[in-house]
Amino acid sequence: MGIREISGALGRRWYVLIVGVILTLGGAWFVYTASPPDYTARGLVLLLPPAATGEAVGANPFLQLGGLDLTARVLVATYSSTAFADELKSVSPDAEAQLSVDDTTRGGVVAIDVKDHGEKRALDTLAYVTDTVSQRLANLQKDVGVKPADTVRSMELAMDTEAEPDYQTLIRLLVLEIGGGLAAAIIIALAVDSVVERRRHRSAAVSPRDRGRHRGDAATAEGPIELSEEESGFPVDDTADVEDGDSAQERSMVSAHQGGATAARHDSSS
Repeated sequence: MGIREISGALGRRWYVLIVGVILTLGGAWFVYTASPPDYTARGLVLLLPPAATGEAVGANPFLQLGGLDLTARVLVATYSSTAFADELKSVSPDAEAQLSVDDTTRGGVVAIDVKDHGEKRALDTLAYVTDTVSQRLANLQKDVGVKPADTVRSMELAMDTEAEPDYQTLIRLLVLEIGGGLAAAIIIALAVDSVVERRRHRSAAVSPRDRGRHRGDAATAEGPIELSEEESGFPVDDTADVEDGDSAQERSMVSAHQGGATAARHDSSS
């Protein structure tokens, strides 16, 4: 089926397309209201060197950040387990969290990116994951027997106070719903047009001669049925009717002439 045939079929079944578009828009509105956009929030946690490296004697800890990026990578690796995913699901079933080392800065900076339904839930998830960073960092060092004086610390470097909406998931759902609805409407319109056109062609395939024959069978008692030239499919010979009329007239004249001659002979014999 070419583009011209498809456009013609859709034009003939425009009412099916209108119904499909209305249903598609209704479905899109339902998806929009039932699936609110996700919200994202971001936080940064900075790892600080142990106090024994010089802070106790008044040294600046920000000057001793070298080498902490390796510690940050080890810390981030602990969040890749399924145990943390299950822990996060118990806090918020729809929450997602991703921790990584911030490559835009030098030193041990851990970036926390969370996504959740609703702005408040996203901020609460960010606060929860941020709290786990210091706990996991302390537990890692405790497991290997690090002295408290040599323990690497952490501090909140930056934290979002407002979550931003993320419409990517909602847009994907709307595209799928609208695209699928329009495609279904077009397919249904083409199917309806195919069925209707097939029936129309089937009814047109019955010849006028057959229709006349059926009418003749139903009205046999009423005598023969005259078919027009359009119904019979053959030209009607009107000259036969004219010749029949002339012949009848000639026979009448001959009969009248013969009758007159007989009467004359009868008179003469009398």
